[in-house]
Amino acid sequence: MKSLILGLALGAALAAAPAVAADTTLTVLHAWPHHATWQAEIARRYMETHPDVKITFQAPSTDYGEGLVSVIRQEMAGEAPDVFMVGSHLLQNLVARGMVKPLDDMTAGKDMAALGYTDAILKLTQVDGVQYGLPWTSSTPVMFYNKDLVARAGGNPDAMPKTWDETIALAAKIQALGGVTGMYYSLGDDDWMTQNLLATNGLAPVGADGREIAFATEGGREAVRTYRRFFDEGGQQPIADKAARQEMFAGKLGIYFNSTAAVRSFSREIGDRFAWSTAEMPVLKAGGGVASGGMAAVILTDDPAKRAAAFDYLLFGTSPESQAYVVEQTGYMPSNEKAIETLKPFYAANPSFATSARQINRALPWFAWPGQNGVKISQTVLDDMTAVGNGAMTPDAASAAMAETIAPMMK
Repeated sequence: MKSLILGLALGAALAAAPAVAADTTLTVLHAWPHHATWQAEIARRYMETHPDVKITFQAPSTDYGEGLVSVIRQEMAGEAPDVFMVGSHLLQNLVARGMVKPLDDMTAGKDMAALGYTDAILKLTQVDGVQYGLPWTSSTPVMFYNKDLVARAGGNPDAMPKTWDETIALAAKIQALGGVTGMYYSLGDDDWMTQNLLATNGLAPVGADGREIAFATEGGREAVRTYRRFFDEGGQQPIADKAARQEMFAGKLGIYFNSTAAVRSFSREIGDRFAWSTAEMPVLKAGGGVASGGMAAVILTDDPAKRAAAFDYLLFGTSPESQAYVVEQTGYMPSNEKAIETLKPFYAANPSFATSARQINRALPWFAWPGQNGVKISQTVLDDMTAVGNGAMTPDAASAAMAETIAPMMK
């Protein structure tokens, strides 16, 4: 792939980081082309104060799945990047293929908690309790809503519904206003938003025994039925997410669900045309959670000098200062506890950005399907849930099909 050379290089590492050899070059790959600007800015800031290592970026992959496939192919050809921003749910795939090593040699002797990495944060990039990376970005889904439409429908924009039943009922009232759409729940590009539906019913995709698939349980079927209710009762239309966003930006959509990472784009596109905000995700059952997500920054190179430089860069990109910058540019949650103090004035002035951070205490990890078929399983879930949305499959039929298809793929 074409590489974009971003400038001068790194040099002296953070005080706690290993020594970095001079004139080290790192190649980095991340997903999502629209992330390129802020990714480049982090690199620029790092290189500005670290003059000994040059960073180049490969062209961003369109999504996490494509990025994983690309890296696997590059690895086979001996051309894998030195640093890879993998979707945290796909980290297991790299571990299963032996493409990434634990960070024990890098973190030995370091007080990671003192640097702002809590146990909960570090667990986001662990597999079987082993640290393989650092969380570069972190998010949970949130509810975006048009305050004006909510108020016109008789709802309270300052106290949005806490359950899916109440949310669907409000969406139906918005739909009844005429000329607008009640709600839209985005399935995204993988199974993350479906995992969130399961989480709001207190379920992980696979049970604690590692065998029972949620879609084979009554709770899992209820979550899939709830998705169909968004269409039958809440007014959702079987359109692409991009089209739904345009409706939201135009003030024609009442309630929209997606990652908090979209907050900055909503703020930019809506401007001051109408009042909008975000709220926490509703639940199906008391105590229901949300699915956390984001990207894990991992080191693929075995070269000692590059490995030291790469870990130094990971520490910089997940530092309080860098994470505060990422939050302000995107809407992601900070993956460094110390960034929250820095962000207090920003959150006070921009409350729509703070919603995800408020629900992190009920966030479940982005589930990683066991084995090497994670991308295929994720696509299976996305395809069958899409079929539920467009009416090609009933919720119960889709649940049964997903459970039957996924079981052998897990082996």
